Parts: sequence; structure tokens; C-alpha cells
Amino acid sequence: MIDNQMTEKYVIVRCRDAGVHAGELASYEGRECVLKNSRRLWYWKPANNSKFLTGVALHGLHNDSKIGEILPLIHLTENCEIILCSEAAEKSIREIKANG
Repeated sequence: MIDNQMTEKYVIVRCRDAGVHAGELASYEGRECVLKNSRRLWYWKPANNSKFLTGVALHGLHNDSKIGEILPLIHLTENCEIILCSEAAEKSIREIKANG
């Protein structure tokens, strides 16, 4: 197993069939992971006119984004990427009101 140094940190996970989620990375193996205190980002727009999920991971969410309520635990499969969030992005994602 590769030590990506992201376990227990706030990340964004893009999945093949389940969309995009953000939360605390509890564990991962291969293309599966478990997130704690996660939120589904079902329509995401990066803040600061940035682009792609990279922009969300660096700068957070624009107010036009639509995200779900906090889930205590979720097991995601078919992960395409796990992206470490900056402190600013984590704060933005945690604080935006659920509106999905």
C-alpha cells in the first residue's frame, strides 16, 4: 500500500459512479476509501474563479455550489482520485449550508 500521507486529513474524492465527496480520509486501499464526516458535492463550482476540482481543493466552494448534509461514514468504491484540501478549502466545504 502506498502511504499518501492523507489519512485523517480532509480530502476530496472523485468516484467513477458515485460522484464527488469531501471528508476526512479514514482509510483507503486500491480504488476504495472510507470517509468520515463527508459531504456529497453534487454540483460544485470553485471559489475565486479557479477551475476544476483542483480549484475546489485549493480555494473552496463558490456559493452557487450544491452539496448534501454531513454523513458520519461512507465507503466509496471506484475512486479515480483523492485530493488533499487546503485549510481554506476545508473550512469552506464544512461551513457551506446543505442545499442539495
